[in-house]
Amino acid sequence: MTSEEEQLSIEMVLEATKGVLIQGDAQTSFAGVSTDSRSIRPGELFFALRGGHFDGHRFFAEAVQRGAGGGVVEEEVERSSEKTIPLIKVTDTLRALGDLANLWRKRHPIPLVAVVGSNGKTTTKEMAAGILEKKYKVMKNPGNLNNLIGLPLSLLKMNSKDHVAILEMGMNRKGEILRLTQIAEPELGILTNIGPVHLEGLGSVEGVMEAKGELLEGMGAQGRLIFNADDPRVVELSKGFGGDKISFGIQNPADWMATDIRTREDGRISFQLKGSNGKIPVSLQLIGRHQVYNALAAAAVTSSLGVGMEGMKGGLEAFQSPPMRMELILLGEGIKIINDAYNANPPSMESALIALEEVARGRKIAVLGDMWELGEYARQAHRELGRVVKERGVNLLFLLGQFAREVAHGAQEAGMDPQAICLGKDHHEVSLLLARTVKKGDWVLVKGSRITKMEEIIKELREAL
Repeated sequence: MTSEEEQLSIEMVLEATKGVLIQGDAQTSFAGVSTDSRSIRPGELFFALRGGHFDGHRFFAEAVQRGAGGGVVEEEVERSSEKTIPLIKVTDTLRALGDLANLWRKRHPIPLVAVVGSNGKTTTKEMAAGILEKKYKVMKNPGNLNNLIGLPLSLLKMNSKDHVAILEMGMNRKGEILRLTQIAEPELGILTNIGPVHLEGLGSVEGVMEAKGELLEGMGAQGRLIFNADDPRVVELSKGFGGDKISFGIQNPADWMATDIRTREDGRISFQLKGSNGKIPVSLQLIGRHQVYNALAAAAVTSSLGVGMEGMKGGLEAFQSPPMRMELILLGEGIKIINDAYNANPPSMESALIALEEVARGRKIAVLGDMWELGEYARQAHRELGRVVKERGVNLLFLLGQFAREVAHGAQEAGMDPQAICLGKDHHEVSLLLARTVKKGDWVLVKGSRITKMEEIIKELREAL
């Protein structure tokens, strides 16, 4: 919202939310929207959201003190006697936020891409955006703003200068992807893969499949689906989609394919990109075969938006890994760290360990934290992770977290020497043990769920070496 004609008016808010103006001037306009009283900027409209552990209504007075231009609330709030700002009462502030974002989206009818999947969402989104930015002004959401709060806030930043939008969508409950799709109204949807993630909220992989499939339901036959032809669950979902379909893959026949995949001396990946317009060699600045799938999805969607093969090649080859996502770091005397600490689930753990096996020329060291949101499947999943560690030839294993012993048991059951496994009580202890152990030529993978903050180990290791 950068110009006067794009100011958010009360009239627009009332139209979208079906709310009632209970206080203030009906002619007011707002400079933007905020849900956080700590970071709200003067003139922004404050949405008092409720959650399991917070209630924005309690912070309304603080938002006003910081310059809020108005408020959207579900109940009476403490009002300042000195300053009368517009107040809009609604039944559900979270729903109202989404409805307002949807109206704003309708007023900016540009092509919009939704990226959904268990893994690869952020990298695929950033790759596609990197390609598109050579030709268009691209609006995208940060990876941590992909839910029922973050995505509407991102959409509300869309302006008349944007040519295309690409948004990742996250969820941990059924119904969330459908709601996000209804809010954003994407013309194109990318389905990267489906695996055992968010089992705490979804119960089973079948539940995950059903939840991810809400993207197709939300787009309807007028949408275009870009899907992974090598993922059986994704393929099964795609069969029921009535709109246009574009496939990508490595193993099975697809519209967009990668052949001659190679790991270069520096550990990075090269391949031949093959599409409807021919084929072209691509050399990524990324580690891991699984990154090829992200590149293929990005190629497929950008082709649909008018980018040619040379444009794809240039964008893909210039792309650098987002922080903490298979990020290669050089430490000390020839020690290579793969920082994949942003998040973790069973499929992404296996992909990262496969990548470590492929690139390491010296010892393979894995430093792993817990995988969260797995519910009753957690112990089994961590034992299975231990077996994967052994199968992928890891030489030394450092573990941190409440499920560390489960991973250790799984690795030992698979035949790993107990002397090669170390359990730490905190980040500091693991980093100290690691600093005493690593040497020139070692490759070290660091990975865990976001809550484990495994990047702290890398930070301390850097200081220790």
